[in-house]
Amino acid sequence: MTHSLYSQLTHNDQPTAYLNQATLRDVLLPAILGSENSEISYWAGKQLATQFPLASVDDLCTFFAQINFGQLTLTKHKKETYFFTLTGQIVTDRLNDFDEPDFQLEAGFIAQTVESQLRVVTEAKATIDNHKNVTIFVQTDSKAPIETEATPEPITITDAPAPPTAAANQPVDETPTPVQPEPPVEQPTPTTPQPAEPETTPTQSVSDLPSRRELHRKKH
Repeated sequence: MTHSLYSQLTHNDQPTAYLNQATLRDVLLPAILGSENSEISYWAGKQLATQFPLASVDDLCTFFAQINFGQLTLTKHKKETYFFTLTGQIVTDRLNDFDEPDFQLEAGFIAQTVESQLRVVTEAKATIDNHKNVTIFVQTDSKAPIETEATPEPITITDAPAPPTAAANQPVDETPTPVQPEPPVEQPTPTTPQPAEPETTPTQSVSDLPSRRELHRKKH
């Protein structure tokens, strides 16, 4: 890249984003791919679309703005043909800075997205009108359905509907439901242990003791 080209690409409202894309899309890839740049870019766009399956045309247009491809608008739809226009500052800058900027990457992305949504063979081509406008023509073929295969769930970028809420005129009962007390559980009556009676040694009564006379006799 020459110094003059670098100065030209960095004099932009978004120099970093534009310099990245312009360097890759309009400087590096044409130098590597040569005459096959358009065909390979178209195939690359289709492959990229398989990684970002979009649910609708509105999501497609939103995604183009997010990825900095430009502002995509569906201008005409008749039977099996679609006409998109691609505008925006980045498109204008690429048209002004390069003699033959390539937009087949965008065309391939659109073709694959529409094909995945309609499940029929779809092709697209980008054309530049008077070096000012970019039109992407899309042709579908309803007589050529594609085989149904497992595909990832499409990405929906548009706002999802709000979750249902209670009706405005319907009062909301905020009084808590009284809690019924549980019946008391009968606790067993504690029993006081009775002290064990001490074992007593049988005693002799006075009448059972020998008399003094008998003791005197035993001594003699």
